Amino acid sequence: MKEIKVRNQILGQGPPKICIPLMGKDLAELLAATGIAVEANADMYEFRADFLEAAADEERVEEALNGIRSLIGDSPLIFTLRSEREGGKKTLSLDKYISLNQKVVGTGLVDILDVELDRGEETVKHLLSASHQKGVFVLLSNHNFEGTPPKEEIISILCRMQQLGADITKLAVMARSEKDVLVLLEATLAMRERYGDRPFITVSMGQKGIISRVAGGLFGSAVTYASGNEPSAPGQLQASCVRYVLNLLY
Repeated sequence: MKEIKVRNQILGQGPPKICIPLMGKDLAELLAATGIAVEANADMYEFRADFLEAAADEERVEEALNGIRSLIGDSPLIFTLRSEREGGKKTLSLDKYISLNQKVVGTGLVDILDVELDRGEETVKHLLSASHQKGVFVLLSNHNFEGTPPKEEIISILCRMQQLGADITKLAVMARSEKDVLVLLEATLAMRERYGDRPFITVSMGQKGIISRVAGGLFGSAVTYASGNEPSAPGQLQASCVRYVLNLLY
């Protein structure tokens, strides 16, 4: 499997990297959350721009990015504008979604752009091209809050992301039972052993899926999301707890 070097981290090598989402309704709240996250000593960070009240304002978003970068230093930064249907707080029009993401990759402040697979193949390819021209990696993502599809479907979605040209692929599904978690982990292992040719991320969300957030790396998942001061998804654990468990496992 191909590894990806993002600043001071190598995805696809060693234990899964701990990523803390950064959230706030305004700049002051966002920077306060970032300060807490930095104290937790994560490997990388994710700016969840959809939590900003001014998420559609490109100048305000760039101001926020500058503030975050000044605090996290040389750590990798993911930019994510998560839509409501994917578990986010804000859904912009397709044109605005494209425009804002293009603006962000042009700032030189982010390393990875999270693009939602369900935005459509044309949008995905457009943002892939725009990002790669600026030296920014693309993480194609998909979130299913209804349940956990069969193993074959999970693999199919991740493989489609690879075919579209994503540098990193991500699929998060909701666990309704212990069996759902096993399905997700089995698909994760199959990706590592047979189908995956680049770093990928799998998550089993919800209370029943918590084990995937600390053990997913043993099956091949390259990144685990953990909270600094508040979770951004169901079942997300505190970064300090995740670090402790990963140190035991690895």
